[in-house]
Amino acid sequence: MTAVGLDADQMNRNPPEFSTADQGTPTQSRTPLRKWMAQLGSSNLRGQPKAVYLVSVVECWERFSYYGLVALLVLFLTGSPVEGALGWHRDEALQVYGIFAGLAFTFPAVGGWLGDRVIGHRAGALAGGVAILLGNLSLFALTWPFFAPVARALLFAGLGAIAVGTGLLKPAVATLVGRIYDGRPDLPRSTGYTVFLMGIYLGGLMGTLIAGALGEMLGFRWGFLTSALGMGTGLIIFATLAQQHLGEVGARPVRRPASERDSKRAMPGAITAISLMTLFSAVYTTAYMQKAGVLMLMVTSSTDRTIGNFTVPASAFLALSQVGFLIFAPIVEMCLAWLARRGFHLDLFIRQVCALLALAIGYVFFLTAASVSAHAPSGLHSAGWIVAGYLCFAIGEILIWPSLLSTISHLSPPRLTGLVMGLWYVGMGLGSYLAGFLGAYADNLGLVDYLGLVLSGLIAAAALLFVIRARSPALTAAVNPRAATA
Repeated sequence: MTAVGLDADQMNRNPPEFSTADQGTPTQSRTPLRKWMAQLGSSNLRGQPKAVYLVSVVECWERFSYYGLVALLVLFLTGSPVEGALGWHRDEALQVYGIFAGLAFTFPAVGGWLGDRVIGHRAGALAGGVAILLGNLSLFALTWPFFAPVARALLFAGLGAIAVGTGLLKPAVATLVGRIYDGRPDLPRSTGYTVFLMGIYLGGLMGTLIAGALGEMLGFRWGFLTSALGMGTGLIIFATLAQQHLGEVGARPVRRPASERDSKRAMPGAITAISLMTLFSAVYTTAYMQKAGVLMLMVTSSTDRTIGNFTVPASAFLALSQVGFLIFAPIVEMCLAWLARRGFHLDLFIRQVCALLALAIGYVFFLTAASVSAHAPSGLHSAGWIVAGYLCFAIGEILIWPSLLSTISHLSPPRLTGLVMGLWYVGMGLGSYLAGFLGAYADNLGLVDYLGLVLSGLIAAAALLFVIRARSPALTAAVNPRAATA
């Protein structure tokens, strides 16, 4: 997920908006589900600037490309050369995956700064899209036999290009959404980001189910080619329609000094709170991103994926958390709104604790599955354990990301919002790297012991965060949405 910082003028025109669960005001007593459905049925969602839909389409195809690649990467690295894969040892494959995912989350800190200060966000989006396209084409090329002598070089060049391209494109398109609403107080900025987030989840879901499944069923090269075509489609649309719908938005770097009032906006304890959120987000991401590494290999090797005569592609299981997000988000928000109306406002730290525990419950299901397969004559366990675990992952996503990103953007001093967001991405990158780095030890420890270790770490992190919050009233006040918006 991405977010964009707001400068002081933007804050004055379009103050940060929190969910119904955060505010609990009488004017927002409708449930989020009914409110969202009302938006869909009204002209509010349809009446947004066309530029927002354009940017959302580009981000949709970028996520299509990225998640299609992620669904296949570890399988491609560890698969048999007879199947067109590289046949690496799983430890080496997980290390490569961790480095790649870590860089893809770290480079947006640099890409966002370049877009703001040097090249402009339109150029950043185009340059990033081209790099992602070339990276996927490199992976497509290395699957052909005559490229075997340079396969490793093509692999690292392709993954590097995709990581750099992601770092340029993601902060650029997120920032463009905010720029579109500058000077438009008549339009709700939050609705524009709703459209944008819909593009993210739709693209991720399609990439996993289409590019990932094609790569498994028809051959890895066709999955990589599909990912490349997805990014190419987004580039063509953006290059063709950007000038028409965006005009001068994001066409050049923006340098806007902060006023004295801007510098006073930071709340006491805000930076400490943001640092703590970032640290525990890295812990969360370390456990969450195991789904494309150790958990993907677990699904491939020991999960009964057959339905009749059909074998469900292992990559399709990655889509479960995205589908779960779309299904459970309205339900969770309704529950939070119900609590808010009764005076129970869950601050961000409590939501992070609950998100860590949701992942821990997911790992209970994975640990049970691993234990079942270890003692089963067939060596397989039911896919139901995996489904249940990934649905718990979805609950964790709902609890942590929306409120965390909006709180960080609200608490950050305007002149430092982009930097703070970039540092948060670095925390995500660290977690993604650790997911691959630690996953390489799963073989040595044994899958059951490894999953138990991750489970213990999640419980310990949740307990530690809860204690820190309880002993630090200033941190609780800093992330209290009602205090923040007072």
